Amino acid sequence: MRLQVIWITILQAAMVKSLKEVSGYLGDNVTLPSEAGASWNLSKIEWSIFTNNTWIATYRNGRENIERFHQYKGRLSLNTTTGDLTIHNLSRKDAMDYSVDLENAEGQNTANKIKLTVTERLQKPNIEVTVYGPTEGNCAVRLRCSSDDQGVNFTWRVKLPIVIVTNTQDHYGSSVVAFLNTTQSGAEFTCTSIRQNENNSRSVFPECSVKPPPTPTASPLSPEKRCRYGVTVFVGVILGCLLSAVMFFFGDQIKAAWKFIKGNLRPLHNSAETEG
Repeated sequence: MRLQVIWITILQAAMVKSLKEVSGYLGDNVTLPSEAGASWNLSKIEWSIFTNNTWIATYRNGRENIERFHQYKGRLSLNTTTGDLTIHNLSRKDAMDYSVDLENAEGQNTANKIKLTVTERLQKPNIEVTVYGPTEGNCAVRLRCSSDDQGVNFTWRVKLPIVIVTNTQDHYGSSVVAFLNTTQSGAEFTCTSIRQNENNSRSVFPECSVKPPPTPTASPLSPEKRCRYGVTVFVGVILGCLLSAVMFFFGDQIKAAWKFIKGNLRPLHNSAETEG
């Protein structure tokens, strides 16, 4: 019995082909090939993961089931003719080893293993622009290109006849310094980040021009100042109301008193002139 188990294990290992590597991008779709023979009429397809062969997609007796495992529900497509399995909307959790067991109508069996890696697409690089000047109609422009991705290289493409002074690159990005003048327009600097077979670019259009000074704007009042001005206005309103009330109720008395004062002051003034 033990000898039989050993032979079965050896035969299964012989039927499993060498591990094939497939790569997909985060959020994209990827197809895992079963590598079934072109002439095979498949009667059984079993896609599984983990060492305990957890099924995620099966086809048996003409019936397909691609909703077997919660991680892949709604994200699988099984080609029952070729045995290929397509995973939609890839996530990082999908990166693992997959196994497929196949059987054709003649009862022949084969197995295959696929290693799936999931990577993120190369992002657009970042460009930081610093303009120095202008002085005597010219200015210097420094452009720094960097990327949030790791393991990338950078190249620059420049349009218009611009004098490039320096072009340096390090592990974190690439920089160029160029001279522009105030009569030039439409100068274009394009930085391209490259990683293996991927690349992505970003362009900027710096200008060498004198910018008008910013228009001064009134700074908003602080809460403390707003409170102070509010109290002042409130007091002014109260005093105005009190003065109006006094004039309304005591206006006649005030006018009579003012006439009395004027009448008594005039003789004193005249007598003073006479004595002089």
